[in-house]
Amino acid sequence: MSISVDNLFRPQTKGASVKGLQTELNRQFNRGLTVDGVFGSKTRRACVTVRQGARGNITWILQAILHCKGTSPGAVDGIFGAKTRSAVRTFQRQNNLQVEGIAGP
Repeated sequence: MSISVDNLFRPQTKGASVKGLQTELNRQFNRGLTVDGVFGSKTRRACVTVRQGARGNITWILQAILHCKGTSPGAVDGIFGAKTRSAVRTFQRQNNLQVEGIAGP
């Protein structure tokens, strides 16, 4: 993706993040998603739950989005550790979601 690196979650960043997620969901879980950068109902239904201990590209995408949203997960390294869990909990609290530290659809 050729997007500017500014740590802001603008439409171009969101689209690139969703394309990355769609690509990984297809690659890892054979979801058959169109890689279009649109987080629609089919993409939402295809999402997997990510929790502490997870490793890989989906965790990396989650960390990058959390970073852009201002809830620092620590290093964006694809490892869902304690700092990522804390960032997920902060994001959930800020968005009136159930605070559990698990990232789901």
